[in-house]
Amino acid sequence: MSYNKLTPLRLGPLPIDKLKDFGILTPPGEVIFTVAAQKHAIKGHAAEFALCLRYIERAVQTPTYVGQAPQHKNLGVELIYEHVVDRVIILVAVHLEQTPEGFYIVKSTYPISKDKLERRIRKKFLMATQ
Repeated sequence: MSYNKLTPLRLGPLPIDKLKDFGILTPPGEVIFTVAAQKHAIKGHAAEFALCLRYIERAVQTPTYVGQAPQHKNLGVELIYEHVVDRVIILVAVHLEQTPEGFYIVKSTYPISKDKLERRIRKKFLMATQ
């Protein structure tokens, strides 16, 4: 994928009600996937980047799971979208500090395994949204 074709992606509002159920209180705001963050995701997960783009809006707008990794407590959230039919699980990491314009920034996105998802649920790092 060429870096020249990347543009910022507006992904919709952060699902603050679902985060509140997990115990994370944060003001409303829209999530954006900046060109810099897209380059970071491509650098770390180039082979999976197109797959992540296919599901990233759904992960933000209607996550299947929400949570926080312990090393990112109070700094970021994880929005997970599991598409059962396609057997795809996408993690979207979002920084919790808003930009001056009120946006939340995607820090990274990548697929995770079913085992990793289940481990994070068992450790209570994630909670189902339904």
